Amino acid sequence: MKNRKIIITGPPGSGKSTIIQALIKKKYTCFKEINPSNIDNKKVRESKQLLSEFIFKKRLEDYHSAKNNLTFFDRSTIDVIAYLNYWKLNHPHEWIKIIKNQNYFINVFYAPFWSEIYATNNYRKENLKEAMLIDKFLRNLFLKFNFNLIELPKTNIENRIEFITNQI
Repeated sequence: MKNRKIIITGPPGSGKSTIIQALIKKKYTCFKEINPSNIDNKKVRESKQLLSEFIFKKRLEDYHSAKNNLTFFDRSTIDVIAYLNYWKLNHPHEWIKIIKNQNYFINVFYAPFWSEIYATNNYRKENLKEAMLIDKFLRNLFLKFNFNLIELPKTNIENRIEFITNQI
């Protein structure tokens, strides 16, 4: 099998982490989303700019440490820029070059905004309207980087996993 680094992305509350957990149970190599509450440095956690820089670096490390033929990522470096764009914050220009040099699989599995399963929690602070806006920022940026967005069906987790595994 060809070496594939596959991104699963989408707005908050669209089921990405549940998908990653199910893929892990099926013995796929996966990198989970970075939870800001697990970051020790309070200053980093409380600054969107510093948090974004931390997450970008961590996602880059995850990308480079992926050695298996098939690896799934709950979000990517591209997501970091999409969130910065949403927050109207700048990112270092060299990040664009870094992303262009990454060799993610061209097909990105996109978990669309899904109001029926959306819920806020201690980690997910965005309301429905904000999640819908983030959805647009993510879609636009992935398309700008010439990825094919493969929209995941709004169905149970078993069907979503089958949909993904049938396409890899």
